[in-house]
Amino acid sequence: CFKWAGTRRYSVPPLLNKALESTATSPCAQNVLLAYRYSHLRQTQANESCTSAAAADDGTFGDDKDENDTISTDDNSRISEHEWPECWSQAQVRYFSTNYKWLISRNQKLGCSVCSQVCARVDMQQGQRVSQEWSGCLISSFGRDKAAQQNSLRKKIKEHRDSIYHKKAVEIKEKATQNTMQKHIEDMRKADYASTCNVFRTAYKIGKHGRPFTDMPIDVQLQVLNGVKMGRVLHSNNSCANILDHIAAEMKKKVVNDIVMNERKLCVLIDESTTISGKSVLVVCLRSAISSENPDTIFFELIELQGTTAKDITEALLGCLHNNGFDPHYLQEHLLAFACDGASVMLGRKAGVAAQFCSKFPYLFVWHCSNHRLELAVCDVLKEVGGINHFKIFLDQLYSLYHASPKNQRELTESAHNVGQRLLVIGRVLSVRWVASSERTVKAVWENYQALQVHFTSRAKYKGLNDVLTTVSFVVNLGIMYDALTELSDLSRMLQRRDMTLDQADRQLDRQIRVFESMVSTPGPYTQTAIEAEKEKIFRNVCLHENQRVIKINHGQFFRSLAENTDSHLLSDIKVLQSDSWPASLDIQYGDAAVRRLCQRFRVGERESVLGFREYKDLKASKTPAALKPLLTAVHTIAVSTSECERAFSSMNDTLTDKRNSLDIKRLSNLIFLKCNGPPLDQFNAQTYVQTWLALGRRSAASTNCEAQSERKVEPKTCWNLF
Repeated sequence: CFKWAGTRRYSVPPLLNKALESTATSPCAQNVLLAYRYSHLRQTQANESCTSAAAADDGTFGDDKDENDTISTDDNSRISEHEWPECWSQAQVRYFSTNYKWLISRNQKLGCSVCSQVCARVDMQQGQRVSQEWSGCLISSFGRDKAAQQNSLRKKIKEHRDSIYHKKAVEIKEKATQNTMQKHIEDMRKADYASTCNVFRTAYKIGKHGRPFTDMPIDVQLQVLNGVKMGRVLHSNNSCANILDHIAAEMKKKVVNDIVMNERKLCVLIDESTTISGKSVLVVCLRSAISSENPDTIFFELIELQGTTAKDITEALLGCLHNNGFDPHYLQEHLLAFACDGASVMLGRKAGVAAQFCSKFPYLFVWHCSNHRLELAVCDVLKEVGGINHFKIFLDQLYSLYHASPKNQRELTESAHNVGQRLLVIGRVLSVRWVASSERTVKAVWENYQALQVHFTSRAKYKGLNDVLTTVSFVVNLGIMYDALTELSDLSRMLQRRDMTLDQADRQLDRQIRVFESMVSTPGPYTQTAIEAEKEKIFRNVCLHENQRVIKINHGQFFRSLAENTDSHLLSDIKVLQSDSWPASLDIQYGDAAVRRLCQRFRVGERESVLGFREYKDLKASKTPAALKPLLTAVHTIAVSTSECERAFSSMNDTLTDKRNSLDIKRLSNLIFLKCNGPPLDQFNAQTYVQTWLALGRRSAASTNCEAQSERKVEPKTCWNLF
């Protein structure tokens, strides 16, 4: 540590310390150190409450004034006469206020504004030190009469003005304005960048891949053994956590600055859940054209909720946006849409989160997640069509049978091996999970049908399950559900894509509705296979039989209900932008009114968009005019699905395990941000974050300002000599 005279020590950044170790008596080194302290220490209370001016009798020191006395604060205009010493007249106050502007006063005592701001020690070998009286406005007069008191003050002012410390402080203040300190620091950083960047890459790898912080010392030790320079500090698990927090914070700042500075349109996606430790949290994702023209959806932050009411969620969300740099004025102008699931606390008409946001942002576009809406459509079909619940109950029995018993799972695996099949996992069907998981379960039963029948016939207690499994009605129902869930699963995966836009989602839904309408009269491939098995009374080498207790699903009613309940609910004005929805004979003003309404709602230039839309129609949608791009970008900014929130929950569950359930929510949020949004390790630019780390006064990996981490002692084993 860079030590000054006496017992006190001042905190010096590691880079400065390293440079000053060998040049402790160098004036340049001292200037750099003092410039750092001046630019980074807070303004003292003397500047806030003290008055600045000085007084002397007419002509007293007029000839003693030098160029050092021209350093000034702006506090002289705020002087009140009762703050100055009683022995001075108003004329003296005005005189010194003009010629000795570094003087400040408080409670009729004098001080120095420059010295109080720099607040450091210089030239320890000459015994010079900062005067606590001058930096703290404690200089008072002494003497029996007024003349003696004035003489004492004049003597103290002259001695302080000519002191080495005051001259050095004036010089430091001038150099600080010339950014000399930054140039010196940049030169000294180059030597420590390499090892610090290596440490940052190691920490980033741990955060990106969800590894525990305790891997840091082991990874550093491995790289040192491989010949990589890793410095001597920043090797602990705590350092790893702090580095990852810094990287995530800097990345988040870059995202916010790009959105705000470029005035991009913004869509907010939220979802609420509970962590493994029982804390209610809110996932916040953003969709915007970040650093490009094409909008993208990213995870932004995980917020711990104090309550799960709509008011609590609204306040937490607004606080998150404001704390990260989205001021109310920006949100009023550029917050475009709000997307969430269909929970009543979110979409309640009177007091839901969406209703409260619409009261604050009148032009806000509220969108119900398309994937959640698809799940609701499937639930409505379950209520309308008979036989599906019986099918669901039977598959749930299969799940309970093999999920809860390793013995039954092992026996089923042996049965599958005996018939030459690859066993697939049987899960739940039509549960709280999205339809893609239901499709995997039905596929597993379809592919492992023979193995299930062999296992059921091996034990008498499974006779009831075997009777249901080998009925004609169950096989037909299995084929119908396999066709339907295959179509729904593909649609759900398409809607989950990050680059999916509203117009693309609308086309996908319209196409899928036509497919369901066609399947009413034309069976799908698996349904056709099941119908053929019904005629032959055999399916996958298993004989089938009739059982009236197993209800058969009405094929036509089922797919007709799917077509009716699957609807895009897209805003009609947005459909005008789709060229495939234009009439055959297109009028030149077709859709102009809809475009104007969209421009007013999305706060986009109306006249330019109308002209661009007309050109778009003349070009037969073969090319997008530049005048229409702002409106299309705004439309594409609206999120189709909140699947990014679900991905964030999956990442949260992968990170917050049973062994790491004490992680702070803020730190957990940073880890999820890095895992979801961080670039691959080979594209991670560590230099950027090392610069900001060192600029905050944090240690570099090569710092000698602290003790290196001691090696962990391991009790040796005698067998190691053999290895």
